[in-house]
Amino acid sequence: MFLGETEPVSTQASAQYLLRRIAARAGLGVWRHRGGVLLSAVVSVALGGYVALTWTGSIPTSFAAGFSAPANSDCADTAIAAIADTSAAATQKAYQCMAPAFQQRVNEQTFAQQMQSQNLTNVKKMTRVGDYTTPGGGTMVYYAIDASGKSVGYIVYVGADGKVSRIE
Repeated sequence: MFLGETEPVSTQASAQYLLRRIAARAGLGVWRHRGGVLLSAVVSVALGGYVALTWTGSIPTSFAAGFSAPANSDCADTAIAAIADTSAAATQKAYQCMAPAFQQRVNEQTFAQQMQSQNLTNVKKMTRVGDYTTPGGGTMVYYAIDASGKSVGYIVYVGADGKVSRIE
């Protein structure tokens, strides 16, 4: 090596060096704000525990837009949607969801007349409030409906076969 010659200096850092530097700076930032990090961790764990212990596994269904039953809905949703939707198609779908014993007692025309008499005007909101599974395998589904300035509740009784036996 001669006195006038120097080796080039490299200013590029290796990827390993950069990752270590990022981890060290992040660790230092977390350490400086450890109180806030600890508090947010406790709140996150508490919220996660609350959700895990109270979630039923089903999401409440709201019919606020259009009042038609979703394609993947059960017969309780289809039957209650016919109360808000006066169309013949909605009534026919609801009748198809009724239990065979009900269909033997009540024909489709009588059912349509009953649904027309139950029809609520000016429905603002329909919400599936909750479900209760009976020991026999059936389900009681609770609905709340806001219409014409009043709130009304309905119970739809669904058999173990998924068909509606009655609506109160």
